Amino acid sequence: MTIYTLACGKASAFVPVELSSASMSAANTSFRRCYTHRHHIGSTSPQHHRYHAATEPRRHASSLNTDAADQRDLFVDILSANATKRDAKQFLARFKGSDSKQKTTRHNRYTKPTVNLGALYSSARAIADSPQFARSNTVAASEQTDAKDIHVALVSLKGAERLKDDVVDGLATTISQLVKLDMSIILVLAPDAVNPHASIIETRNLLNAQCVRLARAIDEHSISGARIVSDAIVQDNHSTEVAYSTLIQDPLKKGIVTIIPAISYDTDFQLQSARLKDIMAALSKDLLATLNNKESFSLDRIILLDPRGGIPSQIRGDGAHIYVNLEQELSDIRLELQEMETDHSHSKENIDGHLENLAIANETLSSLPPSSSVLIVTPEEAAESSSRRHNAHVGPATRKTKNALIHNLLTNKPNVSSSLPLTRFATKTSHNAGALPMNRATLVKKGMTLNIIPAISRSAQGWTVPHDGMTKLDLRTDPRVDLHKLVHLINDSFRRELDVDRYLERIAGRVAGLIIAGDYEGGAILTWEQNPFGQQKYTNRVVPYLDKFAVLQSSQGSAGVADIVFQAMVRTCLPSGVCWRSRSNNPANKWYFERAAGTWQIPDTQWTMFWTGEDVVEDVERWNDYVAVCKNIKPTWIDGKATE
Repeated sequence: MTIYTLACGKASAFVPVELSSASMSAANTSFRRCYTHRHHIGSTSPQHHRYHAATEPRRHASSLNTDAADQRDLFVDILSANATKRDAKQFLARFKGSDSKQKTTRHNRYTKPTVNLGALYSSARAIADSPQFARSNTVAASEQTDAKDIHVALVSLKGAERLKDDVVDGLATTISQLVKLDMSIILVLAPDAVNPHASIIETRNLLNAQCVRLARAIDEHSISGARIVSDAIVQDNHSTEVAYSTLIQDPLKKGIVTIIPAISYDTDFQLQSARLKDIMAALSKDLLATLNNKESFSLDRIILLDPRGGIPSQIRGDGAHIYVNLEQELSDIRLELQEMETDHSHSKENIDGHLENLAIANETLSSLPPSSSVLIVTPEEAAESSSRRHNAHVGPATRKTKNALIHNLLTNKPNVSSSLPLTRFATKTSHNAGALPMNRATLVKKGMTLNIIPAISRSAQGWTVPHDGMTKLDLRTDPRVDLHKLVHLINDSFRRELDVDRYLERIAGRVAGLIIAGDYEGGAILTWEQNPFGQQKYTNRVVPYLDKFAVLQSSQGSAGVADIVFQAMVRTCLPSGVCWRSRSNNPANKWYFERAAGTWQIPDTQWTMFWTGEDVVEDVERWNDYVAVCKNIKPTWIDGKATE
């Protein structure tokens, strides 16, 4: 037995109704009709009429000609996502559990191979074994899917009323692509800012009109279409909740985009305003409550489409945080935003919007797995595509823009790495019209703690060279360091065994500091080296050297561990510069090349020297010191091979 709560007409209170499981479907239909009637009392404006996407024709004959173009756009956007082989494996692994359980009947959710991601990353032989999935034209609205895991993206859109029609069409294209890639969508529409002069009825009508606009656009690009659910959110003085989960979750099982206006009702069915933060939290909580049911929902992504774009930054050249590690950065970013409001570099309205986005990210991710993420991006950027429609103005010599949402789905990473130097980001100027526009998106993850030893205050300019040239940090005895975990991290990352005693002897008195991510999932050991090399007496010719940079194999390529550690090293610990070496055939060199300010193959050695900071080549003494250190440090591995 299940208790539903229904209300009709001008009823002033909830009416509890007990329904058997056999009558739930009929009850839902009656409930929606009842709400439609109640919704339109006293309103005759066409824009107020509820949009029943599930009952209207899905596609007009004229729109069927766009199918091939949409399919081609999807392939181009996937190819433009720059997903690595590891990214592809992680994405495709989602389908291993459900492929064998699905039936090859017309009720099957995936019936013909129109999207084959395996072909993008694997050999021809592997293509036949890779998951092939597409939506069938024969799926009826009332049919249930056999899939056990339903992957959901919870999306919010602010200020839809300000968007041009081509942007709305681009958003609909992107959303339909996400659906084809097996991501079910809940789309919450909210006003960009609360108008103090608008009544709640006016706000409701504005949002309903935009819901209809988005639903019609999605229907033009998606066979499954969209459905508007206006009445599922209720709140009292203490909480905001989803009262009718089936109205939201049933469409998701069929690949139908569920659109929800950011309005709610009290227990007397009176309209009232609702904060987007509270609605997003309620929807997230409701999806998590189904985890123990027969069909579970996996809330993989939170996407905040906001005209303000990503979280702004005062220290980054592109003006926005590319990646936010909440465990490490939340309090600092809040303080930074408050300072921006104080110095009037941003308006209070904008800062409040960014703080709300940050609060949504923090609250929703707190109860989700570490793999879940929040993407904050402008609607315009989310609507951009590599397609002929949205990039017709792009010249042949200009790189086409990656779609931020497709890239995030396939990789769970930001469009660009947060550890890349600021010089890697081209901005569009009058003198450089062909360059890429600056990044406006922020990817937020729950992330991991970052432990910097010794600690650095927010106002400090990194670690400083000790006055006597010798440090007292001893990895063996310092209570802040777990030497056993540190050695395991190094051995696992390098796939070889460190001679611990010899290594500790080599760096004794030289350790500048450690950077540890999470529970020793990644880390770096940095030292102060001296030239003439090996000289123990203090000189002013001290070289900041990255002695060990390690990430557990299980964390490589995911969770942004390497980016977190590297960014802390070059921006917090040693902002003036650091050097390191790597054997010339090291597969990690491509990653190093992208992040270093310069590189040099040391003659007659197997070493490539990397460095950050400015004026290294022009400063002859500094250059010679860097080369001497990178050339002469002796490896301390048990196997005795001279490789790092």
